[in-house]
Amino acid sequence: MKILHTADWHLGINLYNESLEEDHQLFIAWLLEICIPELRPDAILISGDIFDKANPPNYARQQYYQFLAQLIPLGIKKVIITAGNHDSAAMLEAPKEILHHLNIHVVGNGDTSLSELLVPVFKDEKMEPSVVIAAVPFLRDQDIRTPRTDESSESIQQAVREGIKDYYQKIALATQVYIEKGIPVIAMGHLFASGVSVSDSERQIQVGNLGSVDAQCFPIEHFTYVALGHIHLPQNVQGSKHIWYSGSPIALSFSERKQQKIIRLLTVDGKEIKSESIKIPVFRELKRVEGDFLSVKNEINHLTNDKLLPLLIDIVIIEEDYNPAIGRDISAFINQMAIEKKADVRIANYRYAFKNSLASLSSLTDVLTLSDIKPTEVFQNILHSNTLVTEDKDACLTVFNLIMEEVQTEN
Repeated sequence: MKILHTADWHLGINLYNESLEEDHQLFIAWLLEICIPELRPDAILISGDIFDKANPPNYARQQYYQFLAQLIPLGIKKVIITAGNHDSAAMLEAPKEILHHLNIHVVGNGDTSLSELLVPVFKDEKMEPSVVIAAVPFLRDQDIRTPRTDESSESIQQAVREGIKDYYQKIALATQVYIEKGIPVIAMGHLFASGVSVSDSERQIQVGNLGSVDAQCFPIEHFTYVALGHIHLPQNVQGSKHIWYSGSPIALSFSERKQQKIIRLLTVDGKEIKSESIKIPVFRELKRVEGDFLSVKNEINHLTNDKLLPLLIDIVIIEEDYNPAIGRDISAFINQMAIEKKADVRIANYRYAFKNSLASLSSLTDVLTLSDIKPTEVFQNILHSNTLVTEDKDACLTVFNLIMEEVQTEN
């Protein structure tokens, strides 16, 4: 039996002001027209964050349902979809009775009964399944603990971690009957595992270690494979060979521009499950261009694009001396680029700063929305406008970064 593991599609997302609708459409087309016909999987697992928002745009919903409809003639025996933290559990589960008749199993809420969480997948019409899927969605606070009025931040973190571990322990106990028969169990999850690498697209949602768990939460004697979502970089957890994030199928931020996106292919052979990465083609290149204004203009003017979709550029301009006209000059250049290279190259975002006299926050907001400005950039501007010596500025920045790390991981 073969199973595909994917996650974190984030249908409906924009990269700055650029829609990634076409990127997702090309990925879905590749999945339906090339990947599935070649690999011929028996089941597909999608571990959360189908959508980028709880109330996604209509085109994103259409992409989702068209994908499910197009799966029907491809011979997939079971599709199992769990909700992520970006998804609306109620919206995903609304059509689940209809989808059930199409062999599509949707789990949105963590308080779902164990009988619905455990989904057997049959290779043939045999009495025993080839594998059992524990379809665990994103676990919200109310799913795993009872809040108390006298809790500290540390006790909340500990309670959440213990709640997640207890939840998976209950799943493990419920699957014992299958394990004793030699039937492997695959656990799904949408959570943050300690020790993994994250990118900007996760930091923007403040993914952190409030509910972080370690590999011991998924002992291999209970879970032969763990299909995780939530982290967009494909990777295993703490060196474990059976716990994997499939990552997002397309780059969702410029920090992901160099990542090779994949889906995971699982091959079930008796009690064992072997897994491997299947590379997803790159449909659009993301590029960050850095330097002074002249060098940036020169590099962009010589860019070429060999992908199906226009190249997206993130511009970072660093000038030696403060120049109040730089914003106007950059805007004029971008307008010119939009006319000359719109079909091949698009500028998604730009920002600038000055080495000797950094621009004030007000000048930054002339070219950026508040959502585009990173807290570190604001703090650095404050430091550079202060009379502190370099050593003190560096020390302040170090402490600030530590505080930011705590804030980003609190929730």
